[in-house]
Amino acid sequence: MTTPNIVLSVNGIEVIYNHVILVLKGVSLTVPEGKIVAILGGNGAGKTTTLRAISNLLKGERGEVTKGSIELRGERIENLSPADLVQRGVLQVMEGRHCFAHLTIEENLLPAAHRRRPTPREASSRCAPLAAR
Repeated sequence: MTTPNIVLSVNGIEVIYNHVILVLKGVSLTVPEGKIVAILGGNGAGKTTTLRAISNLLKGERGEVTKGSIELRGERIENLSPADLVQRGVLQVMEGRHCFAHLTIEENLLPAAHRRRPTPREASSRCAPLAAR
């Protein structure tokens, strides 16, 4: 039996908010290629904080990963910007996003995964003056 490639590896991370409040300690998980991994737990268990650590969105909440490592396909990603992570295919779908019942989970997530930035011409055409509307 072959071992699947590991796409994401979280190894013993610790997260602290406001330089004082320890909210995660020793969290580890792996996501093998082609597999789905779920994070389950009650309110306040650290699910959202774990996802924010992976997608590097902690700074906006005054948090930081102080121990451990996060690797995407073998590359350490803790110091990459959220924009750099999106370019590598890592994004966090925020709670409350509208899902379409007739689509599968994967079909609901694909538009975000294949997001592209508009060209300057496309962006300026979306910003027509109010008088012209």
